[in-house]
Amino acid sequence: MAKHMTRRERLMAIFEGRIPDRPAVRVWGLDFYWDLIHPAFGPIREKAFAITDVITESKAPFDLFCGVHSLKLTKTWEEKTASSEWVDEITTIQTPKGVLRQVYQKSTLNKPGYHKEHFVKDAADVEKLLSLPYEAFPCTADDYLRDTAKMGDDGIVIQGIDNPAFGLHRLMGSETIAYLSVDNRDLLMALAGRFARRVREHVNQVLATGIRPVFGWVGPEIAIPPLMSVNDFEEIVFQNDKNTIDVIHNAGCRLWVHCHGDMSPVLERFADMGVDVLNPIEPPPTGRITLEQAFARVGNRMGLEGNIEVHDVMTLSREALGKKIEEAVRAGAGKRYILGMCSGYMEDPFPTPRLIENLMFFVEEGVRLAEACRRG
Repeated sequence: MAKHMTRRERLMAIFEGRIPDRPAVRVWGLDFYWDLIHPAFGPIREKAFAITDVITESKAPFDLFCGVHSLKLTKTWEEKTASSEWVDEITTIQTPKGVLRQVYQKSTLNKPGYHKEHFVKDAADVEKLLSLPYEAFPCTADDYLRDTAKMGDDGIVIQGIDNPAFGLHRLMGSETIAYLSVDNRDLLMALAGRFARRVREHVNQVLATGIRPVFGWVGPEIAIPPLMSVNDFEEIVFQNDKNTIDVIHNAGCRLWVHCHGDMSPVLERFADMGVDVLNPIEPPPTGRITLEQAFARVGNRMGLEGNIEVHDVMTLSREALGKKIEEAVRAGAGKRYILGMCSGYMEDPFPTPRLIENLMFFVEEGVRLAEACRRG
């Protein structure tokens, strides 16, 4: 008879390449310290902490662009707009070759915002960025140790780290990345390579504190079709991330990676580079492969997480949502699978009653179905 695992043991089995006693069930976005953006999310958070396989995130100080120098070279302030619902958050970085400027339109009501102006708009701005001095922040494991003690056997704490592709996207957005990948490719790749070296340095700093966490990052989605080509993925993501993953694995650690979009062109390459769990494996029509097909392609080489679109949680009837949850659990039973939503649970500052009801249903029904297919 299979051992009845603790929630931590179940998740670590999936990360370490073993088949758990049953699929794990995760609510993405749980955090010990975040404030609720709406009181209606309170019962969801409480229930999820109580019965799901909890994953939270901890981070050590890090700045990809200029490290500790960001404290004196970066300035941020807000300016009013024509609407009381929005403010412009303006950030400048003073470089030896001139000023970089970003304008982010931020909601005063916790709605999603967007970039009106990115730091990097052309090759000249890349040269400004490359002229910045860099020195890494001192690294401690204090937050990680505090959170793992608080977590106990209820789940795991991922040590969040930055990612070169995500850094490029924050700097310039997908359109400018696409232009530079054609017109100034060597410059773009040099920047990505520089970021990758800084991430590896940060990983080594974390490891030097003595902890051996599960690491995690987001961001490769900006370098997959249709935004960029498979060749771009190979150069920006695979070549840079593989070296960092080797450092992580050589230290006996594991890696969680988030990548939205259609995984069909790049799925095996994530397994090839050594990703231990890939999130969120979006189902059709966002992706072109089902969860069952994804597992058929990677087998036991990589754990998979997600497969339930938040839009479905927002809009479907309980019966229709239950069918999708059941299909996902069935496809992941006996495999390295974590049932989850493709985004965080607390994304809408004005949740509808249906969303709140379906979130609770996802938590309770997901765990019930996972328990029903327990091995042994």
